[in-house]
Amino acid sequence: MARLSASRFLKLAVATVAFAAQTAFAAPVNISGALTASDPVFNRPLSTTTLSGVGTATSYDVFGFHVSAAGTYSFEALSFSAAGADTFVALYRDVFNPAAPLANLLQVDDDSGVGALSLLSRALTAGTQYYLVFTTFDNGDFGSYTGVFNTVTGNGQVSLDGAAAVPEPGTLALLPLALAGMVLVRRRSQRKAA
Repeated sequence: MARLSASRFLKLAVATVAFAAQTAFAAPVNISGALTASDPVFNRPLSTTTLSGVGTATSYDVFGFHVSAAGTYSFEALSFSAAGADTFVALYRDVFNPAAPLANLLQVDDDSGVGALSLLSRALTAGTQYYLVFTTFDNGDFGSYTGVFNTVTGNGQVSLDGAAAVPEPGTLALLPLALAGMVLVRRRSQRKAA
């Protein structure tokens, strides 16, 4: 078995640390919350040009976010606890104003996801403020929900406003290994020098 030279091992360790640094925050960004009777309500859009005649007073939650690089990103509703209820999501650029729900509206989705869950996919640009509005199809649907932002194309990541990114545990596990390798290489080179 060929031995790895100290300099080659050090390069490998540095590459591992660099890889971990690049991917540690690229994991999907999960959200969760609950729609309740005490949440604000709005007349949700039916499309990017019309308001709903059914969802005239739906509770909603708003998630402000940015992306780090241009690319295609998705948001998928993963669960909603209200039996028989239908999620609905809307994507806004720059500003979300519930009194003017069609202004700055980029995209809406009702049932593109699994079951009666929502799924959006859209090209986004870095340096732009976006808002995801999580709501329901009908008035009076309440319950807890989960969802996830993903990078579809490109190498960017989603950053929720006011939320710190959490490294992916599997990627973080590589860091101690890389650091231990670097320490080992340094000790070997010090022994050879002595």
